[in-house]
Amino acid sequence: MARRRQRVVHAVAVLMLGMLGAALGAGDDMGVAVAAAPPRISLERVTLTAPAIQVPQLQALGLDVAEDVTATAATVVAGSDRERRVLRDAGFATRTLISDYGALRRARQGADLRAVLAATPSALPSGRIAYRTAAEVQADLDTLEAGHPGLVRRVVLPRRSVEGRQITGVEIATNVNRADDGRPVYVVMGETHAREWPSAEISVEFALDLVAHQSDPRIAGLLAGLRIIVIPVVNPDAYAYSRGTAADGQPDPLAATKRRNCRALAGDSGTSCAGHRGVDLNRNYGAFWGGLGASTSHDADTYRGSRPWSEPESAAVHEFTAGLPVTGVQSLHNVAALVLRPPGFRALGLAPDEGRLKALGDAMAAATGYDSRYGYELYEVTGAAEDWNYVAQGAFGYTIELGGAFPGDPDFQGTYQTHVVDQYLGRAGTSSAGKGVREALLLAAEEAMNTRDHAVVRGHAQPGTVLTLSKSFSTTTSPVCSDTLAADACGPTTPALSLPDALRIHLTVGDDGTFAWQTGPSTRPFFREQGRHETWTLSCDRSTTVVKSVFADRGQVVDVDPCDANSLPRAGAAGKAPAVKRVSATMQGITRQALRRGGRVLVTLRCPVTACRADVRITGGTVTVAKRDAIALAKDGSVTVAVPMTSLAPTLLKLRYVPRRLSAQITFRTTTGNAATVKRSSTIAAH
Repeated sequence: MARRRQRVVHAVAVLMLGMLGAALGAGDDMGVAVAAAPPRISLERVTLTAPAIQVPQLQALGLDVAEDVTATAATVVAGSDRERRVLRDAGFATRTLISDYGALRRARQGADLRAVLAATPSALPSGRIAYRTAAEVQADLDTLEAGHPGLVRRVVLPRRSVEGRQITGVEIATNVNRADDGRPVYVVMGETHAREWPSAEISVEFALDLVAHQSDPRIAGLLAGLRIIVIPVVNPDAYAYSRGTAADGQPDPLAATKRRNCRALAGDSGTSCAGHRGVDLNRNYGAFWGGLGASTSHDADTYRGSRPWSEPESAAVHEFTAGLPVTGVQSLHNVAALVLRPPGFRALGLAPDEGRLKALGDAMAAATGYDSRYGYELYEVTGAAEDWNYVAQGAFGYTIELGGAFPGDPDFQGTYQTHVVDQYLGRAGTSSAGKGVREALLLAAEEAMNTRDHAVVRGHAQPGTVLTLSKSFSTTTSPVCSDTLAADACGPTTPALSLPDALRIHLTVGDDGTFAWQTGPSTRPFFREQGRHETWTLSCDRSTTVVKSVFADRGQVVDVDPCDANSLPRAGAAGKAPAVKRVSATMQGITRQALRRGGRVLVTLRCPVTACRADVRITGGTVTVAKRDAIALAKDGSVTVAVPMTSLAPTLLKLRYVPRRLSAQITFRTTTGNAATVKRSSTIAAH
């Protein structure tokens, strides 16, 4: 408590400078010139009868629809008298919730200042009682890293923001500097939308909480079994802008309602975020980009961007998570008081893992007092962050919409007590008391560590060996809406885009020569639902590179000898490794005369696995001269097959190119796609 109080007292000095003028006012009676009044921003509650059609209509009018959409109403942030006229002239029934958002912000800031002056710390891990500035968020991350080597390290995403800022976070785990040891990764992200300040606050508090309670058995278990990455601010440019003040030193209500990033669009003015409309980052991810719930209009606050991952901030999250074994993702927003699970739009149907996703979503909702829903039950969204993590990685991804002071509270930045403290720790006198978002995040972390819901690839290799698990695939967008201004909310479509994509993660084998790699299933969820199999490519890089295909289903443990070319991956129960399954092959030689006549090469194959097949490709130099695919092999049996020469064999002789050796590449495959490739060669006899 003493340390927390010390932090709060220190915060007084920092916060008073930025808040005192706003709290006391700067009127003419003080002899101070007052700047021109900013536009009045109001929050209007709009009655709806068909949200799926009417919300896109509101967005097409250039109006900012907030997150708290229900079956009967939505909140619109009206930034000027013109926008209020547009809303009225469109025939929507409205009710004003907050008539002057700027005045409310000043009152909120004054309340926060009074709390600071009282120097009474909150129950949060930091003891804070007022919103951080962008600089203070970074300072807290710096302090965590500097004070806890071996437990906390800074992470920097691979791309900078539109204005060149780094996107940073912290990774928290025991032995954190061993970055590639096979533990699964759990990611918590805040501030995708700039005006949602509580999402950054709660992200930072969660990181502080993990470190402060690292010896608690529950948290110690998480830090030992997981790598937890917290990225408090995904949208750093617009967040810094939203936390600014107007020219008169008062809170800037226009900046405080900024949602999108700071991308300059055609027709924008100036060189700063203030004049740039930007892109909604949570409509810019590649999976299902361009469909319903994402606007084509530059004026809409759900503008999707010019193409998938067009924005460096969303591209940075995509590239960063694609290089990690991510099994859980939480994207924090506010202020609708919801726990949303994939998918984000209705046409996709239920997620293949709906039962498990719902169970966790309901548990998180019970802890917070929020509602648990499908993503599209708030409103349709395509191009959302956690949808990509689920469809590409199989990670359980959620949006937590933090609540406010009361159900239906439309204020994005209410008092720190109601919008941060009560949300994180639970509100006294309710079912969430003592739980809150803290408990929800811990529940999701435990799920991210649960091997029942991801895969484990384990085995033995020489200590220090670098292994790579990778998969190349295509991420598909929605059929691309060319015009979201139509009444059907999409208008004509063009064909879906197919985007080259890949996952690539690394592991270094430890000193005991064993590894256990916890990762997502090899088959993407919607492909598994179709009865299809996809495999990981496992590479062992030593003096030579050994490559295997590994099928690992959700909840499955697969044992593999990654550097032994003659062994097949095999499924086993946790804690019990099955016997090694080794394949074998021999290749008989061939003479030049036989080669001239287009003769055959005999290859003997053995695969001690039920339902195994082999593909044989024989080359002379760099030219394929013989090939035979899908050779069926009975368990524990061997078979000798004749591989006929192709028409290229005599052609090689005519060209006076006769290779001295033939090389065979033989790939053994199981029905699920597990595969091992062996190579054999034989000399071509002269007679």
